[in-house]
Amino acid sequence: MSPRTNPSARDRARRHHQARLLADRAWLALAALAESDPTNVVADELLAAAPSVQKLSLHNQVTLLVQAGEQQILLRDVDTEAGWARRGRVTTPQGLRVVRPHDKPGWRGPSEFRVSYRWDFAQTKPADGDIPPPATPAPAGDPADLAGNLIDQLGNHAYRVTPATTTVIDHHTCQISIAETIWHDDPATVVRVLIPALAHVLVSGSEPELGAVGDHRAG
Repeated sequence: MSPRTNPSARDRARRHHQARLLADRAWLALAALAESDPTNVVADELLAAAPSVQKLSLHNQVTLLVQAGEQQILLRDVDTEAGWARRGRVTTPQGLRVVRPHDKPGWRGPSEFRVSYRWDFAQTKPADGDIPPPATPAPAGDPADLAGNLIDQLGNHAYRVTPATTTVIDHHTCQISIAETIWHDDPATVVRVLIPALAHVLVSGSEPELGAVGDHRAG
């Protein structure tokens, strides 16, 4: 049977095309974020989100935010289908996709994509006969933990983030200095500084590198 008449091949091609489109939309959102001021909607939403969102990579966070915006839901607390089942809730048919490029060994064509799914609390409902009682959305996470996650991601690109007298972002030397007045007392502002900086790194084509980040916990 030729690929043209093979439903499985057509289905794989359709899924790949959809994943490619979503990856492109996420890249455009990251590019806009890289040019944004520290006070921006993405930072607002991530600071208000639960740890289940805050612990993800910025790329995955933005990918989920793009889809949440298209579906007109406010991204707050995500989990897998099995995770929500353990929390006493069932998921709706339409979830949110996380798309990651996956190059096969020896493959010279376009990147393949691995797609996994998450559902926001708004896309779930209580399970019938639920025991224990159905879950509620988790509260917003600790901004210091979110700052630490962002700093770890920057470290994967050989960036060093340290406290200093003033806040300076230098992409040429891969150095980011955070004013001590906010480093110790205002992790939410640290998050706002780091989100556009990391978005810039992600869209600039920098390849991840192994490297220490030093003392990187804000707050």
